[in-house]
Formats: sequence, structure tokens, C-alpha cells
Amino acid sequence: MHKQILPISAMAAQSGGLELAGVVMVGMLVALVYTVVAFVRAWRGHGGQSSSPPAWMDALIPGLVIVGLGVAGYLAYVETQAVPAVCGPVGDCNAVQSSSYAKLFGVLPVGVVGLIGYALILIVWLWGHFRSDRLADYAPLAVLALAVFGVLVSIRLTYLELFVIYAVCIWCLASAVIMTLVMLLALRPALATFAPETQEA
Repeated sequence: MHKQILPISAMAAQSGGLELAGVVMVGMLVALVYTVVAFVRAWRGHGGQSSSPPAWMDALIPGLVIVGLGVAGYLAYVETQAVPAVCGPVGDCNAVQSSSYAKLFGVLPVGVVGLIGYALILIVWLWGHFRSDRLADYAPLAVLALAVFGVLVSIRLTYLELFVIYAVCIWCLASAVIMTLVMLLALRPALATFAPETQEA
């Protein structure tokens, strides 16, 4: 099988991208383990933060989600319109976007999946903050669940970039970092929704 020979500058960019992707993947895994352990411990009544987060910290979630919508929207545009992506000096976005893994089940572009995911998180967050019904009470848990799912998808995609595609998309890594931050910020509000029930049991 013929192997493409890349210029030295492209090889350096690819190498730097792979190293960055490795760091991001380790960070996602650590954050995911921390989130799961904290959630399970609080669920079993062994502690955990039950108080609501400061307003400024809670407001970071929709801010990050809006940025995530921008990133996912750009990727969706690139994937659906078949135009070259602006990649910058790290990695090779176009190699990733042209791979067979850029579409979920070979049909739905990953960027569109991300767009839907961020939109759902924003809708649920807004519902929880501007409604007062039963569903609003569980909105923080839904936000956390959606973010955890997003992180799991990001881990899978980053793994594919590192060990299957051998190319990195900086936009994908940016989305992975954003989703991980959303997950971490959503943890405390989620714990606060069921902590009182745990203490009463």
C-alpha cells in the first residue's frame, strides 16, 4: 500500500496535533471518571456538593454552549457543503473530515450531531432556569446526562483520530474541551437536584 509522504512542516503539524489530541483525551478521561465518581458517591449518600453553584459559574454553561454551537456549526457547514476547513497550524482537519468516520452510521455528519447536542443542552438549561414545572426540577440532571454523552462521543472521535485516522481536527478538539467543561460545570447543579432526597432517605 502506497504511503503518502508529507512535507516536513506538515509532519510537524500532524505530530503536534497528535500530541495535543493525546493530552485532550487524557483530560477528558480524567474529567469523566471524576464526574462519575462524584455522582455515584452523592447518589449513595457519601457526600458531594449539594449547594447550588455561584450564579457566574452557572452562567458559564450557556456561554460555553453558544461557543460550542459555533464550532459545531462550522464543522457542519464544512461537512455538508464539502468545502475545505480552515485548520490552522496544528493537525489536518480536512483529512479527518474526509474520512469515513466523519459521518455517524455513514449518513449523519458528526458536525450536525454536535450541533444537535449543543442545541439540546441549551434548550434544557433554559427550560430549567425559566420554567417552574416538574421537568424544570430535573433539567440539571438532563444537562449533565447530555454533556456526559457528548464527552463519550468526543472520546471516541479523539481515539479514532489518534489511532485510526492518524490525523487531528483542531475544531473537533476544541469541541471536546468545551463539552468537557460543560460536563464539569453541570455536575454541581445536578448533584443539588437529588442531594436533599438522598439525605432524607
